[in-house]
Amino acid sequence: MPDHDMIRREYLKRAGAFGAAAGATGFAGCLGGGEASGKPSTLRLGTWGGTWQELMIDAVVTPYEEEEDITIEYALGDNTDRLNKIVAQSDDPPVDVSQQDGAGLVRGETEDLWIELDADLVPMYESIPENFKSETWILQIFAASALIYNHDQVSEEPTSWEDAYLNSDHAGSVGLFTEDPTHDVLAFSLAATGGESFKDEDAAFEMYEEVVSEMDPVYITSSEEYGKMFKQGEVNVGRYWSARSAQWNSEGAPLTSVIPESGAMTTNFGNAIPQNIPENRVEWAVKFIDYTLQNNAAQVVAENMFYTNPNPEAEYPDDVEEKLVQSEDLENLNVPDFEWIAERRSDWRERANSIINEYS
Repeated sequence: MPDHDMIRREYLKRAGAFGAAAGATGFAGCLGGGEASGKPSTLRLGTWGGTWQELMIDAVVTPYEEEEDITIEYALGDNTDRLNKIVAQSDDPPVDVSQQDGAGLVRGETEDLWIELDADLVPMYESIPENFKSETWILQIFAASALIYNHDQVSEEPTSWEDAYLNSDHAGSVGLFTEDPTHDVLAFSLAATGGESFKDEDAAFEMYEEVVSEMDPVYITSSEEYGKMFKQGEVNVGRYWSARSAQWNSEGAPLTSVIPESGAMTTNFGNAIPQNIPENRVEWAVKFIDYTLQNNAAQVVAENMFYTNPNPEAEYPDDVEEKLVQSEDLENLNVPDFEWIAERRSDWRERANSIINEYS
């Protein structure tokens, strides 16, 4: 069984400025009007649909609803679309808790969207290592953005992104995640620079164009679709979360995830609370975040989707622990520069779509 505390310590050493605040958001004056007194009967959660929503219900929502007697209502969709709605409706946010990836959390912080968090509001706050939180958000899960391949169809384990994405033997069966090309772009930058940088955008898009023009890739728009394509043998190599690969493998798909020689990124997801939500909802929104960090929630998510919780006291069954991020992977994992990504993400979408349209 790997030493999970050691894994986290090594991860944190490499995280650098992972949790650096992009700008503090004061709590005073952050609360909105509306029904701002008394315990609310509902709480609005912005999150992803499908498998993740189902897992959140088991891991967090059901215990929260039963113990707090508050019903969770959902605003489902892609995190960028949901974040844009919060920006557009910042005076009267559409949700009380927003689940975002790392770039979305930092973008929200930069645009002064979130309330400030501390141990008085979120009891688990002090237990979470500094690099897994900022003054306005807390991560809930992380994994590797890994190279995944079908070990029944791919005869030799690929050791580089190029081995996977530019090998003519894989033409017609490589996956590109077009719903959000961010992590494909970061991976291709690592490939093009021999692991020196994930920020060489031009080199990354040269490889992206080469994949699109020469490899007849399968375009993927959701996690569920990626899993389905892998299970059906329509995709044999791709770049996605190591946690998802472990999950699909546990469901019978012959998949292996690896960290290429040039490295890979981490993928990170967490929670924040919009400013200007009704005052009577704040107490219950921060309590919901606290539930996401408790041992029960960590175990349920890890046992079903193999993501790691930043709670250093979380404990996992041995057969689950071995499928989480391993200590030997850490030296080749890069923590995303969330602020830098947030500034470029929409441009990358347009650039990727332009390339795809050119060769369609």
